[in-house]
Amino acid sequence: MAISASLFINEKSSTTALKQPKEIGYYSRNQDGEFLIQQQSQLKYYYLPNSDLDKNLELSSGFKKFKNCESKFEDVHTLKGLLQSIQNNEQRKQKKVKADILASTETITKLILSAFDNTNINPIDMVVVSYDGQIFIKQQKSQNENSTIDLNRYTTYKYKSLSTLSQPLSLESREILEKRNKKLCNNGDKFISMTKTGVGKVKLILSTDIDCIFDFKDEGKDNLKHYAQLVLNPTVNTVSESHKFENGMFRIWLKCFLAGIPRIICGFKNDDNILKTVEEFSTSEIPVLLKENNPEVGTKCVNAIKWYGLFTDWLLKMIPHDASTMEIRPFRLTLADNHLKLNEIESSDPEYKQIVEGDAVLSTEFQQWRSSI
Repeated sequence: MAISASLFINEKSSTTALKQPKEIGYYSRNQDGEFLIQQQSQLKYYYLPNSDLDKNLELSSGFKKFKNCESKFEDVHTLKGLLQSIQNNEQRKQKKVKADILASTETITKLILSAFDNTNINPIDMVVVSYDGQIFIKQQKSQNENSTIDLNRYTTYKYKSLSTLSQPLSLESREILEKRNKKLCNNGDKFISMTKTGVGKVKLILSTDIDCIFDFKDEGKDNLKHYAQLVLNPTVNTVSESHKFENGMFRIWLKCFLAGIPRIICGFKNDDNILKTVEEFSTSEIPVLLKENNPEVGTKCVNAIKWYGLFTDWLLKMIPHDASTMEIRPFRLTLADNHLKLNEIESSDPEYKQIVEGDAVLSTEFQQWRSSI
């Protein structure tokens, strides 16, 4: 009999015990959508001296020449990079990674935010598969997703581009430094960190897009403590704008907290898309700042972790994940009527064959590797 279950989004767990994230791998993605495992070719380095803020940097410049690589990708939510990185880790260590749930940080963040947003703002449409004793979660691609990039979204890409370098400052030429604000942007190049973490008794492996190294890189070591998230916001001048900023920072904090990114560098633009100021925040301090300025938003931070602990534990209880079988068992996870709803995908469903027999979620290469160990 097919499994069906639901979880009320206002339920909370008492679980707040979290495992410190640890980087266990990384990879790059290029403009062709290829994943380069254990390569740092797309890793960026933060560089935005205060003197540059006097130059009236235009975050709208180059908009018409933006290269929207993701519009040509078959599926921007693919797990292939994460699976290849896991396989690489297992081949190097000659043992299977210990994890209950494997997903992207973006996916887990969306699931946590389901307790705070309605379905119009944050629709949940995911495929969950049980395989080899583990649970893999993947977002479904939506129609026309990333087909166009508007100016507002572009300015964030531009901010990230002009405030980072492709290599450490000491290795860059003066010409590159002076002309970097003219550099064309794209959304194909990415550096992704793979971390091992956990909440309560649930162990997770997450993949996270990393914007840059803030200070320096430790060769051959876990670099989580050196990573930074770059965020762009409109300047804050009114109470309503302040509330909007605080809610936005809650979301950014959540992603960084889950992944173990310790620093958030926030740029502020005016109505003409000119970069005016930049402010740095410590991820660990944000819940305190939010609580001081807006107690309601500050409380969200604690509730988010409790919901995180509850729904991950719920998934493990609802979905059979027997390590003795290599059978793929697929489920659909959606949000409706204030409930996360889990429904097993039956063999009569049009999606079943591509998920179970194809590589819609788990690649053939990964399945062959797991069957060999």
